[in-house]
Amino acid sequence: MKFLRKVYDLGIINEQDEVPPPPSPEEPAAEPEAPAGEEVVTPLSPESEVLLVRLIKKAFVIKPDADDITAIEEFEDINEKNAKESLQKLIQLMNSYTTEIDIDV
Repeated sequence: MKFLRKVYDLGIINEQDEVPPPPSPEEPAAEPEAPAGEEVVTPLSPESEVLLVRLIKKAFVIKPDADDITAIEEFEDINEKNAKESLQKLIQLMNSYTTEIDIDV
């Protein structure tokens, strides 16, 4: 303890750690930004979740023929830019087999 007191008295330790002031009530809290290059993922809406489950359920019961398998293989990489168009094509293809599982678009 004497050592710390001596260091303090000599002025070696003479500053406190700087603590940022708390945000004022008028200022909204800053949202953390996503690092550059990372995509922000948003959760599915309830309607999208239902559609996804119905499509998966229907995918388990159909047995596509060779022509449809070729059509599926010709799809581009599905991303957020072409997802709606690809979804429409997949639903049309699946509805050509059966409409028993309710998929309303």
